[in-house]
Amino acid sequence: MARLDLSRFFQPIVPKLAGVEAELQRILQSDVGVVQKLADHVRSGQGKRLRPALVLLGSSFCGLDSEAGVRFGAVFELIHTATLVHDDVIDHAQLRRGQPTLNRLWGNTLTVLFGDLLYLVAMSEAIAGRSWRMMEILAEVTTRMTEGELVQNDVLFKLDTSRKDYFDIQERKTALLFGGCTETGAVLAGRHPDECAAMRAYGLEVGRAFQLVDDLLDYTATSEELGKPAFSDLREGKLTLPMLTLLERAPDEVRPLIRTIWDRGEEVPIPAEEERALRSLIVRHDALAETRELALSASRNAVAHLASVQGDAATGALLREIPEALLTRSM
Repeated sequence: MARLDLSRFFQPIVPKLAGVEAELQRILQSDVGVVQKLADHVRSGQGKRLRPALVLLGSSFCGLDSEAGVRFGAVFELIHTATLVHDDVIDHAQLRRGQPTLNRLWGNTLTVLFGDLLYLVAMSEAIAGRSWRMMEILAEVTTRMTEGELVQNDVLFKLDTSRKDYFDIQERKTALLFGGCTETGAVLAGRHPDECAAMRAYGLEVGRAFQLVDDLLDYTATSEELGKPAFSDLREGKLTLPMLTLLERAPDEVRPLIRTIWDRGEEVPIPAEEERALRSLIVRHDALAETRELALSASRNAVAHLASVQGDAATGALLREIPEALLTRSM
């Protein structure tokens, strides 16, 4: 797998992405010292901006000729950032994108409050957009994301976590946010409800593929590539599809090993010999194949949904390439 380079896909929307960055800087500007300190740290460790890019590409594809896409691109990035900030507290994470997390530097209380603030300013910006349908979408997305976090925490450190639990968490925490991003342009452009639904379905499938690859990377990428320790999901008590598959195929070998890792405590790195043993079991029982196949299937489904939407040909070509590009990323 290669490091994901989105620059080619982002090229047509570079000015709009710059507008998103300016919006984020404006929104996160505060005369409250502690807020500014936390905001500066978050912005210094920015990610790929994939979600606002999907808002902007979907907007371009659907013919939206206004700055509304920039506003809502920033809104979706703020919501995504808020979830990461809260997740790091819940997971006791120490690193995010190779940098110390907010909770590591300033503790859980300030971090949780700052995450709440991010949600609130995102919703304030969305209200200023004066789109009732967009408010419905954002309320639905944030509600389902919170439900997903609740489900995930309810099954933490449980060896009887089911596939249903896993896919429910994936849908709520990741896919629905992607779906909201790609539906936005169609909604703001006043497209027919069927086209809005197709754009949402495209994003849902992209989100599913993205999360499946993310779950693969936790077992295949190095700590340096991930910007956090490898096998973090397992150490934090999360059983994703690769490990659920391995538990189905080699329960007697895997269950004691997982229990040993969990009993040691989630903040303790997995010893090298145990990591080697896990990797060996994963290879021997071909535990990653199904996750790869489902990611490929989701990628193909995403492209199929675009066929029912008429839009800008050049942007449509990029949207069809993005799901496949996500399959080859290393981080």
